[in-house]
Amino acid sequence: MSEENVEIVRAMFDRFTEGDFSWFDDVTDEFEFVASPELPAAGTYRGLAASLWLTGWLESFQGHPIEATEIVDAGDQVLVAVRQQGGESQPTIERGWWAVMTLRDGVVARGQVFPNRAQAVEAAGLSA
Repeated sequence: MSEENVEIVRAMFDRFTEGDFSWFDDVTDEFEFVASPELPAAGTYRGLAASLWLTGWLESFQGHPIEATEIVDAGDQVLVAVRQQGGESQPTIERGWWAVMTLRDGVVARGQVFPNRAQAVEAAGLSA
């Protein structure tokens, strides 16, 4: 099942790369998103609130593609190194972060975002 989880998350981030955030339209009330303290409006969001927070945050980088640069299988969790960059607007941005996506029965049930790999690895219960 873990390879299937990796493919589900890879497909989700491929859609993000295309600017397609419609995945968030399908989240259930049980979906939970945790934004680390380093992010604006950090906290824990559920269901529609999580979808709105994520969509707003990702859309704020419009014109700055999101790319999964590394995906790590962690069983029912998938770690993702994410890069956002852009150069058409001033100032240009390049930002990296890590996500830990938890899947249940083939569905993303929880997402967490961290500013670095060490925090993501720790949250997933893996050794560095």
